Amino acid sequence: TNDAIIYGGIVQLFVKGSAKDAGELAERLPSRASRDHGQPFAEVFKRFKGDFYAIDPLLFSPAEVIVTAIETGDTFRAGERDLQMLERSLG
Repeated sequence: TNDAIIYGGIVQLFVKGSAKDAGELAERLPSRASRDHGQPFAEVFKRFKGDFYAIDPLLFSPAEVIVTAIETGDTFRAGERDLQMLERSLG
């Protein structure tokens, strides 16, 4: 289920604050921003010997995010689903 979120998940957030902040959040939030992104979660978990706390927390983010600044209505989209990785993981 971790890989379903990491490589296939999409989330939409509506946030208070400036459009600039919303755009920056969108860029920082997707799982691709994690240093541990790029392999199935089971492999990452094994590499860290089962220590969840050693895994970069950003890995637990969704693959794609949509962030809307409520005050301005500006919407920012970042990341993308990786269906090949998802298939590899769940295969």
